[in-house]
Amino acid sequence: MQNIIEATLNEVRLGDPQHYRNMSVFPLLFSGKSKLEYSMLRKALNEEYIMITEISENGSVPELKLFNMSESYILLLDGEELEGAKQNRALNTTLLVPPKSELKVPVSCTEQGRWNRVSAAFQHSGKFLFRRARGNKMSSVHQSLKCGQGYQSNQREVWEDISQLQNKLKILSPTSAMKDIYDKEKDNLDDFLKAFPLIEGQCGFIVGLGGHVVGLEYLSSSDCYLDVHSQLIESYTMDALDEILSKVSTLKEGEFRQVGQKVRQELTIEETQRFLEQIWSASQETFRSAAAGTDVRLESEHLVGSGLVEGEELIHLSAFARQTRGQQYSPRMASYRHRRRSQQR
Repeated sequence: MQNIIEATLNEVRLGDPQHYRNMSVFPLLFSGKSKLEYSMLRKALNEEYIMITEISENGSVPELKLFNMSESYILLLDGEELEGAKQNRALNTTLLVPPKSELKVPVSCTEQGRWNRVSAAFQHSGKFLFRRARGNKMSSVHQSLKCGQGYQSNQREVWEDISQLQNKLKILSPTSAMKDIYDKEKDNLDDFLKAFPLIEGQCGFIVGLGGHVVGLEYLSSSDCYLDVHSQLIESYTMDALDEILSKVSTLKEGEFRQVGQKVRQELTIEETQRFLEQIWSASQETFRSAAAGTDVRLESEHLVGSGLVEGEELIHLSAFARQTRGQQYSPRMASYRHRRRSQQR
């Protein structure tokens, strides 16, 4: 699996960097074509290829039931949020759902204050768990897998991360729903989305906040990546807004955008290269996926990550700079002795 991840990322080139406020994005570009054809979760739900419901009439917080009625593979990404039924949930891992299949989906609650049915089935909320919470959840799921307990997260930590962001942004939600944060920060999210448009051939990105790499997202199909680009950018924007506020002791109403413009540290090509080297050097463990393919977990003192491999193809990869709970972001990354060739072509 190590060779598959390294070989795949060596086939991807870095696009021209995009910078806005305290956030930088290096697009990942790929001119090839995915060997496996699949559809993304939101499209499948909208077109009713699949149905996702509570596991039973009574429901169970960490599990949902999925029915794929189509002849296609459906890809569900770690951190995607579902809304409806008894409470909103986020996916605990990436799943490649085979055609004509039924399976249990491991999830975490993203709406602590509701447990009453508002719909028979789930819809896509259009959101991802924000990067900080997603990285922490990924780490706890990895620990659960090591202990033979499956794809379980630390639910208390997920709620804590959501609560901390709500408090930081001074957002009140009657059910402590993560989606309410996104809805109330729409204007700021729109500003960031305009600054980081989709590039032709884009299949992911490397993101920096305050000049430091905080994450990487990769998908094997640039056509399918179209469906999640905006949602992923928004998920990192939430951490960017959090970082801006952390650097400002007092903030008067209406001054957020002006303050944000002054907080600007651009990510360099050297920093992105160091993060790629750390991905290649991280230890790996493989686990049986809850659906098709093999679940690959990355771990080191610098990062946590997960990928999904089907056959000889890396379908999806996410990696996050490791952070200590209570701290904002990890310090500048150390250099490795063996430098790889530059990703800039």
